[in-house]
Amino acid sequence: YLYPPSPLSLSSLFSALPSTDKGVFFLPSMSRFLLLLLLFQPISTSDSLFDDEIQFDESDVPHMGSLFTDLFSDSKQQLILDLDLFRSVINAHMEYGNAIQEGNVELVKYGMQIVEKMKELDISAACLADMFHLTWSAVEYATYVEETKNCTTCQCTPMIHQKKNERQWIFNVLDAMGKMPSGLTGGNNLWVGSWTGCRKIEVVKNKQGQLWKGQYCLAHLNPYNRDNPLKSIGPSGPADEKCFQHPNTTATPAEEDPNDSKCFDLIPLLNFGLCMPDTCTAYDVRKMVKFAYRGVEALVGRDLVCNVSVECRNEREEAEISQSPLSMFTLVLLSFLIIMCIFGSIYDYVVVSDQKEKNQFHYNSQPLFIKSLLAFSVYNNLSKVMETEEKGDQISCLYGLRFLSMCWIILGHLYYYIARSLTTDNLIPTLVNFPQMFYTQIIVQAPLAVDSFFFLSGMLACYITFKKLIKDKTIKRHQILSVGGWLVIYLRRYLRLTPMYVMIMLMNVTLFTFVSNGPFWRPIEPEGCRHTWWVNLLYLNNFLMQDIECCMGWTWYMANDFQFHVVLFPIIVISLYLNKKVGLAISGLMIVLSTVAKLIIMEVNDYPPAPLLTAKLTIVQKLDAYWNDVYVMPYIRCGPFICGCIVGYLMIDLTREKKNSIQYPMKWRNAAIGWTISTILGLYSVFGLYEYARTGDISDWWRILYVVMGRNGFSLAISWVTFACSTGNGGLVTKILAFKTFIPLGKITFGAYLIHPIMLQIYNLSRPQPFHFTTFFQMFVHFIETVFISYFAALLIHLLVEAPNQIFEGLLFSSLAKPRKPRPEQKNGERAIEDHEKSPMISESNGAH
Repeated sequence: YLYPPSPLSLSSLFSALPSTDKGVFFLPSMSRFLLLLLLFQPISTSDSLFDDEIQFDESDVPHMGSLFTDLFSDSKQQLILDLDLFRSVINAHMEYGNAIQEGNVELVKYGMQIVEKMKELDISAACLADMFHLTWSAVEYATYVEETKNCTTCQCTPMIHQKKNERQWIFNVLDAMGKMPSGLTGGNNLWVGSWTGCRKIEVVKNKQGQLWKGQYCLAHLNPYNRDNPLKSIGPSGPADEKCFQHPNTTATPAEEDPNDSKCFDLIPLLNFGLCMPDTCTAYDVRKMVKFAYRGVEALVGRDLVCNVSVECRNEREEAEISQSPLSMFTLVLLSFLIIMCIFGSIYDYVVVSDQKEKNQFHYNSQPLFIKSLLAFSVYNNLSKVMETEEKGDQISCLYGLRFLSMCWIILGHLYYYIARSLTTDNLIPTLVNFPQMFYTQIIVQAPLAVDSFFFLSGMLACYITFKKLIKDKTIKRHQILSVGGWLVIYLRRYLRLTPMYVMIMLMNVTLFTFVSNGPFWRPIEPEGCRHTWWVNLLYLNNFLMQDIECCMGWTWYMANDFQFHVVLFPIIVISLYLNKKVGLAISGLMIVLSTVAKLIIMEVNDYPPAPLLTAKLTIVQKLDAYWNDVYVMPYIRCGPFICGCIVGYLMIDLTREKKNSIQYPMKWRNAAIGWTISTILGLYSVFGLYEYARTGDISDWWRILYVVMGRNGFSLAISWVTFACSTGNGGLVTKILAFKTFIPLGKITFGAYLIHPIMLQIYNLSRPQPFHFTTFFQMFVHFIETVFISYFAALLIHLLVEAPNQIFEGLLFSSLAKPRKPRPEQKNGERAIEDHEKSPMISESNGAH
């Protein structure tokens, strides 16, 4: 009944179909029928294999359109509507497989006809040949099945079964294809199929021994903006009448929204797994996918897919790491660093340790090669990292503050990357429901933790600088006003931060590209860093190339921080040093101007009060614009840095008379007031938008209040905590933040900051199946795993790059400075390291990040 002897008009077909007030009531079987009509034209057994054409014209459009419009007129989710349309396409290969198993040779032959038509699609000959081999094998299998039906003797049965077994692999190909999963109402657009099943397919296709090998490809189909699946999650209101217009009705140009014709690329309409021969390129597969979905669009009578992209993974020689010169260079460089660490550690442990016991080792008299070798000593560098003994006026509470802030950022990024990777099969509930729980505000408000690092950067820089200006008096008045002196400071800071930055960037675009595989795996930075690395190295990546290419997007922080040190820091230091009141006034004025600028930008563009998810996904729909206009702009983010500079100055100014101490006892009432106000401000900053997150609605005055006081309140809260704990007024909080375990972790936080997003990407994109978000406890378990992996990787990169770079940078500038006689007890590079750490605005770089 599926293949009438003469061509059948779709118009007459639908006029004869039984229907209800909602349309055709037997859609599941009907949709398969429609697809077969599209892909496999009606034939008679006497027709030639490639003579007939698909019977479809413009007169069929109203019937097809009205069918789907009537059936889905009560659907409130455009995503579900469109995905159901594609169910017909997805089930096509299942019908094809059934036809093969049932021995329906005439139907199976039309797979060969489809391949024949693909010759017009600019698909490579090798790919077409393998596709033809697949369809011809299917025809042979179906033929053997048909012959088996008429075979009753024992002579023919074994041979037929052998032939069938030889071609059983075609079902593995069909089985590895994507299929419609459950959870569509939860936004499950991951129809990924089987990655492992496809990659295992490897059969000999000819007498020359050439192989037909399976290659897994994932196609991403993006809808037009008019079919934005997030529209139904926006503000409630009357239904859009355009959704119920007859498909053949066209709007006048005045009624059309120019944004409707744009691609909605935030969330794909469908992610569909394909098992293809490895001779097909991503371009070939994209052409074939477009060939398929154009047929569906013809059935519906409207365009559904705006763009399609395809990612294919194979084991061809050109995809191996050995074929990438930059990757091989990075591998050689990494091997060199490891070798240096090995030999440096052996020399330090065997030779230097023995000479130290005999008092025969003098570091300054060693040749440059030995100093360079010892800079890589894991034995020495690891002992410095693990050292927890407090020294002099060291502010121990900052280590805990630094580590806990980094953990907060990792927790927020974990949730963000799980959602952003689009590998969650319950994406919509994850995005909509998760922020509605009160305690999850800690996670969705994690961007506040970045302000902690801005604050720490400014506070440590000012603290060290004014300690040398006021207490130690190692910096003179003419030096602080010298342009050359500031240029040297900028150079030292650049040399301190950049080498490890470059090394992680190199590994990011090379070695980390090959560390994993799977249906969701893709290079973490496929192109960005290859084109815009120079912008990052100039620390201008928050201004330049944001709309074109993005290299290590999370390093916008480093660009902001460097710009603060180049522009704001000299202004604050010089003004505070020359006149305290004027300096404080200038600092306060800059905070006010920054707040006013933010308020104006937010009001003009109608941005949400903070970059957090709400029940209506407001920030998701405006994320790109918010990111470029607000989130990464230094004139918006400078408030915490300025607060840090003020606190660092006050810690020195209020304890001028105490040479080696910053203890500043306060009356318990004053301390209690400070802790109370800071607690209120901190809680308001984190939980003040809970009602907005829960409902997606916020009043104008509450929105303005949070824009003005949200981040500023958090900056004031963290300012008090730091000042109180540093000056001896922290009590239990000081004991917690100064916990000795935090000291080693705080020293390698900069590396954790640089590398943790890469670890999160690898963790989230290496799964063979979609991620299913369940509970907060699940998030907590993944959070612990990510923190451990990130800090372990940070320790390795610290020993390989950061620690040696600190010693080299110290040696470089100590050799340029006026020589002075070292103390006898200083050995093994301690003089160079000490000179380095005493330099203004340098030693804070470890803490600043």
